[in-house]
This record gives sequence, C-alpha cells and structure tokens, in this order.
Amino acid sequence: MDWKATLADLRLHLPPRHEPGRGLRGSLRWLEAELRERGGNPAALRNIVYRDVGTPRDKALLRGILADLAREAGRPLEAAPPDPAPPAPLSPELELLGRAKKRAYKQFLAGVRAGRSPRLIVTGRPGAGKTVLLDHLEWALGEVPGLSVRRLGLEGEVADVLGLVPAGTSWAGQAAAQAEAARRALPPAPGVLLVRVTADVRFGGESPRSPDGPLTPAAWAAEHLLRPAPPGVAVLLALEDAAGLPSGVAEVIDLRPPTLAEARAYLMARLGVSRERADALVRETGRHLDRLALLAAGGDPDPAAPPARLLSDPDVRRLAAAVSALEGRTLCPEPLGAALGVEVAALPPHARALLHPHPQGWTPAPALAAALAGVPTAERDAARRRLTAAPPHPALAAARLAAFAGLGKWEALARWLAAHPDEARHLPPLWPRVRRGAAGEVREALARAVAAHHAGRGEYDDPGARDALFTLLESGRAAVRAWARVKLAESSVDAGNFEAAKAGLNHPDLCAALAGPPDPWQAAAQADALLVEAALARWRGDLTAATRAVTDPRTAAGGARAELWRGLVAKDRGDWEAALRGLRGVPESSPLLSARARYQEGDLRLRLGQPHGALDALTEAAGRLEAAGGSAEEQARALARAATALRRLGRPAEGLERWRSALALLGDGTWDGDAVPRARLLSEGVPLLLALARPDEALALAAEARRLLARPGPRRPEAAYRTRRTDYRVALAYLTRGAGLPYLQPFAGPTADHPDLAHARALLDHLLAAPAAPGDREEVLRFDQWLSRALADPDPRQALEFTGRALDLTDHPYAGAQAHALHAEALLRAGREEEALGHINRAHALLRRVQTGLPGPPDADPGLTAGLLALEARATITDGLPTLRWLRGALAADPALAPFRPGVWREAGRALEERHPQPEAVLRALHPGWEPGPWRVCDALVLLETASSRTDGEASGYAAP
Repeated sequence: MDWKATLADLRLHLPPRHEPGRGLRGSLRWLEAELRERGGNPAALRNIVYRDVGTPRDKALLRGILADLAREAGRPLEAAPPDPAPPAPLSPELELLGRAKKRAYKQFLAGVRAGRSPRLIVTGRPGAGKTVLLDHLEWALGEVPGLSVRRLGLEGEVADVLGLVPAGTSWAGQAAAQAEAARRALPPAPGVLLVRVTADVRFGGESPRSPDGPLTPAAWAAEHLLRPAPPGVAVLLALEDAAGLPSGVAEVIDLRPPTLAEARAYLMARLGVSRERADALVRETGRHLDRLALLAAGGDPDPAAPPARLLSDPDVRRLAAAVSALEGRTLCPEPLGAALGVEVAALPPHARALLHPHPQGWTPAPALAAALAGVPTAERDAARRRLTAAPPHPALAAARLAAFAGLGKWEALARWLAAHPDEARHLPPLWPRVRRGAAGEVREALARAVAAHHAGRGEYDDPGARDALFTLLESGRAAVRAWARVKLAESSVDAGNFEAAKAGLNHPDLCAALAGPPDPWQAAAQADALLVEAALARWRGDLTAATRAVTDPRTAAGGARAELWRGLVAKDRGDWEAALRGLRGVPESSPLLSARARYQEGDLRLRLGQPHGALDALTEAAGRLEAAGGSAEEQARALARAATALRRLGRPAEGLERWRSALALLGDGTWDGDAVPRARLLSEGVPLLLALARPDEALALAAEARRLLARPGPRRPEAAYRTRRTDYRVALAYLTRGAGLPYLQPFAGPTADHPDLAHARALLDHLLAAPAAPGDREEVLRFDQWLSRALADPDPRQALEFTGRALDLTDHPYAGAQAHALHAEALLRAGREEEALGHINRAHALLRRVQTGLPGPPDADPGLTAGLLALEARATITDGLPTLRWLRGALAADPALAPFRPGVWREAGRALEERHPQPEAVLRALHPGWEPGPWRVCDALVLLETASSRTDGEASGYAAP
C-alpha cells in the first residue's frame, strides 16, 4: 500500500476540522493520537508512512484508521488482501529479526501442537537469539494442555542443576552418573525439553564424559539428552558451540545475530527513530538480539521472558543490584551512580532503557522492577558498600544511611553521623531498624541523633522522637538520661509550657548528672540546658539572664546551635552588631541552622530598615531550608517574611505571590494539629492586600486567621500574641479603607473623620489600653500601634501626642526615622511647617545612620525615603515651581523610588491644590504643554509626572492626560 499517496488523497477530500489537543483531522499529529488510542505505537507512524517500515499490527491499525477517514471522505479504500493467519503468534523479535529464528520457532511449535515429537538443534554465538527463542517457545508451549515442559540452562557447573550423584573417580563411573542425571532430567511424555548449553559445562569440576572418554558439551547434550529421549518427548538444544556435535542426530539450524538492516528496521519500527539514530544504537548494542529487544521494549516486560533473562546480562545485573540497594527510592543520578560505581550515562543503551524518566531522575521499568527479587544478596550488598564508600555529597545522604542500615553496619553509621551530623535528618525513617538491630552505646548514639533531629525541627511529639527519647531514658548511664531530660524540657518550652520546662530542668536526676564528672553526654546536656534557661529568661523578659546563659563558656559544646542562640538573644536586647555577628557566625557546615540564621538576619534587617538586604537573606533562607530538609512551617515563614520585604520595596503584587507560595506549603486547616502557623501566615497576608488597596479581602483574611487562633491547641501564649497582632491589622484595614489610600508610603493622616477611621481608633485604643506584655516583639507591636493611632486621628493635636509616645519607644535609627516622619506629618496637618521640617531633617539624618556599624552594602528603606520626600514637598509647596523641580530630581536620582513615585506626586498635588494660590500656573510652568481639562490639578500632576518617568524624563511637550 502506498501510504503517503493514500494519505495525501484523503487530505484533499476531507472537510477541514480541528480537534483540540490533536490538531487537524487527518494530519500526522492527529494520526499519531488516533494510533495511540487504538493501542498502536504512535512513534512508528512516520516510518510506516514514509518508509513502509513497521510491525504488521501497527500497519493493520493504521489501515483501519485510513479506511474510516476514506469512508468519511466518500472515497473508500480498496479491500486489503487477507493476510494468512500465522500458525502461532510471533513476538516482534522473531517477526523482525531473521528468518532462521522464525523457521525454528514455527517448525518446532507446529510439530509439538500436531502431536509429534520434533528434535531440533539451534546454534549461534551469544546475542544470536537462542535465549529469546527458548523464552517464546516455553511461553507458547505452556498454553498446550496436558503438556509437560521442562527447561534447563546448562552453563558452567551443572552438577547441582542436574542433581548429579558422585560415582567414584573412574571415567566409567563419572559417565554413568552423568548419564543417569541426564535421564532424570527428561520430562514424562507427552513433554518438551528445552535446553541451553554453553561451552563451559562442567560436572563437579570435570568435563562431560562418556564411557569412552571426554565429550564436548554439544556432543554430551546430543548423546544424553536428545538421542535417548523417549517417544512423545520433543527436544530442542540451543548450543553456543557446536564443536563435536555428531552428524545426523537432528536437524541443525544456525542462528545468526540480526543483520544491520534487520536491526535498523526493527528499531525504526519499534522506536520511531531516524535511520541515523537506529544505526548508532545498533552499533552500541553490537547487534545483540537480547539487548536490541530490551532497547526496543523500553523496559516493558516481555510476557515470554522470565526475570532471569534480564539478570543474565552483566550490565543489567549490575543496574539491578544498584536499584535494589536503593530500596525503592527515586533513582536520582548521584545515588544511582554511586551504587553502580559508574555514571548512569556510562551504561549501554539497552540497560538505560530499563530506566523510565522521573522529575528527579528515573524509576525502574516494570521488567527491571520484576527482576529485583532475583538479585543475589552478595551483589546487592556490594552495591550498598559502594554507596557507603562514596565521597560525601548531599544527594547521597539518605541512600548512604539506608545502605549502612541494610548492611547492619551500625557502628559505621554512628561514626558517619558523628562526622556529618546534618545528615541525621535522613535517619528517622530508619529508626525502627536501628532499634531492632543496634545495641548498647551505638544504639544510644543513634537514638540521640534521631531525637536531636526532631527537636531541631520542633517535632517533639513525633512518635519516633518520643521513642528515641524513652530509649535514652532507659539507659544505665546517668549522663545519657540527663541529655534526654533536657530535650523533654525543650519540648515544654516549644509548647509554651514554661513552668513544666522549669520543673524539668530542676529534676533531681538531671541536676545530679550535670554536677557529675565530665562526659561528652554530660557536656552536651549542660550546653542544651543553658539554652533552655535562655529561652525561659526570654519568656520572662529577663534579657540579662538570657545573655548570661548563652555566653556561658559551657555552651561551647552546643556548637552552631549555641551560636544561633547568641545571635537571637543579642537581637532581643537591641545589640544589632552582636546579633548579626552571632547569626553570621553559624557555619554553613550546619545547613539547617545556617538557614535559620539567615532567616533571623533577614527578619532583623527588616526591622532595621534594610529591605533589600532582608529580601536577599530571606530568599536565601527559604532556599536553604528546603535543601536542608527544614519543616514546611519554617519554609513558609521565610517566604512570608520575604513577601513583607517586597511590600516594603513597593512590590506588593510580587509579595502576594510569594505569600501564596508560603501558604500553599501549609495546606488547608491546621499544621500537625496546630492552627497557629497557618493563622500567622493568613494574618501576615493582610498588609499585602492593604498595599494593593483590597481592604475587604484583607478583613476576610483576618477573620479566618482569628477563627483558627481561637481553636484550642498547643502554644496558647503564641496564639494570644498572634491574636493581638491580627486585631492590630484589622485596625489597619479600617484605617486604609477610611483614608481611601493603599497601605504604602507615603501615607498621610486624615483631615476629616470617617466611620472606618472611628472604628480603627476604637480598636487601637482597646489594644493600647491593655498592659504591655513583656518581650521585644511586644514593644515593637506597641510602637506600631502608636504610629497607626496617630494616622487614624483627624485631630493633629491628638496625633502629635501619639507620635510622641512612639518617639519615646524608639531604640534604633530606623524606628526613630519612622516616628519623626509621622510626627512631622501631624505637624503639617496642624499648620506648623517649620517645626515639621526640623523633624523631617532629623528623620533623614537617622535614615542615613541605618547602615552604621552593620555589615553589608548600603541599604535604606526606599518607602520611608519616598514618604520623607512627600512630607518635605508638602512643607515647602508654597514655593511652587522650585519645590516640584527639586522633587522631580530627587525622585529620579534613586531608581528604588520608582514604585512610590505616583504616591509622592499624589501628596504633592494635593498640597499644591490646597496651599498654593495659583496651582494651575505652577503646573503649566512645570509642563508647558499642559492644557486644563476635566482633571483636578493633583491628578493631572500625577499623570503627567508618571508619564514623564516612563520616558527620558523630559517634562515638556505632554498634552493633558
């Protein structure tokens, strides 16, 4: 059939119709989709159409598709001549790879089915197809009822295979024993014996024998298995070497490897590859039939091939051992290569065909998965040893620990973790095996690693963590029990149960152990106990005691964790340089702790008014937490704070996307039974929506956060703080809705009241009336509340009182700059421009000091800078044109101010309208091309200046917006 011409004719007469996802009806893309739906191989389509190369089945399916299209076009195809039914179904290997194999298969199978007892010998070198032939014959004969089919593989030492009973050392005795073993191997009639014989056959280390002397393996098989077979028993011998074969014993068919043309056509039909690619693959496989079949099947199991056929190939066997050693894990390149001992790319194509693509690497093809159970234990353990001996690499960590466990090398596992403690995050899944297999001090060391890992992630209630801790509490060594009791005290701190934590530290057993003789466990317990004491002191607001605890020399045993705590306590007490020094001192060799340190650094830089540096640190922290196995809660917290940094930089839309990514990490509802993490994130999303002028959505978000925080659960003090912070953000929502402004700099206080402003004031007054809770974050929250209370009040005298309260709370330059800026804003509303300018200048000076003494490049909050420019423009707007020209230059000088320019010009335009006697004239002087229209002067100024900023900054020549 001329496929190409038929298809071209049909395309001319088919009505054009496009089908979604499949293309134009009758196109090659459409035909591939249709062939796939009908069970064919879509990759074979182009080879059939353009080269007439393909399997009979794919060709028949394609003809059926074309016949359907022809009827639709009114041009029915001529009936295809009927194909003669084959005597038995042929596999693609037999169909496409050589007439000799097809003849042997059909001839032998037909003889057995006809009730005869055929005798046949096939010969050929490795890869000629003997095993494939025997596999398919065994499979087909298994369908014949009442037939006994026996298969033998005679390779190397065969004494055990044949059940040889030793009979002395004489030739005659050996020959008789071998003959008896062969007789027992024959199946009962009716039956079939399929035998594969290699050239290295040995019986108990001796060569095959006859009473007259040695025989070649081929001669022995012919004389002892084929010739004496009784009537009703068919025999097929597959010989690797036909040397010594007696003549006339049976028909001999010589099997040859597929020719280049046969192999090429086979791969083109099965894989749909080009001629050039098929030739390259044939060269790599060496025209080895088994390997070509594997390659073409793409790792799908051949129903006729037992798993042992796969494992007979040395490359596949090595791959199977490596996959087995990885114990069902995703086959990532590094661990699989380590278990193999070579890179995966070094495997030949037929072995690589047994690996199916996966986003992280590969998964084993079904045929390979089925063969894994047949991998010898010694070979699997050899692959495990290769894994354990590989150089350190993060991608190998989980597989390496599992390999140690699989080998039962518990001491080696403990030594490895002592040298690479961060890899203990992969130990918890192995804990049940450790508990069963390890003993004594080794089990205690591994239990400590499991408990410490869970404690570092705050997973104190994890069943594995609890089991590991109680394993340690059962120890006969007091120092070991002491370490476990400190971890229990830590768990109480994490749950907010501070009294229980204090009682745990004062337990008599713990106090006695800590006072005992020095011991590595005792030193670690003492260091951790001091950090628990620091946590309790932070809770009480006693930063002096917290500092004393974290700077105690005995915390040196705490390593990177103690360094992190020193940074945290310094951050709490306002020693910013010491805080950054401590946080940056956490080594990257502790990936999880260093990631947490970067998060704390980012949070600190946000507080100090360095949003660029904060964004960098928080983004890096989120990436490091993911790579180091940090909890979803930690990753989400870092992403949410990065979203806040983006909002401070004037990029709230980007911030909202980052916040949504954070929320997605926690899923719906609670996180591990705790509603606080999700509620915290929902609450942090409120300012982002307010910056995008979406206060109604922000209120709905706050309501959901409050609903979650009201649930009973752990961490009630934390939930109480988050509720207060959420209520403050509800007040912000009413403030922004009442003011009619997005929650971005510049944000001016109101000159007239509004019901939403009144409600915001009531909420803030209620929050401020409550006694101040102890703690640094509570002071920061109260500072923000005083500033927001000033912005919500239309009475500037009241606003000045509130900003004065905020000024009393400032503890660093950025907070001072914020408070002075809002004090100036209230003064401007009160008509006291000269005093306002003094506070504006003071705020500018403080903003320049933000970087003083801190590591990192210069970094200042562009939002606050824009707010100060807007305030200065309002204070000097009576100067008219010089003020606006100065403002334009100041805004153009710093690209970071770009997101805030519309707001700055909005405030300048309002001031121009309200306080300058001739606002239109000033605007026309700034923009000579402007003509009055339906816009107010303030709106025209914003539109004209933002249009100017999008070009080269030239002001003239713009028509009215």
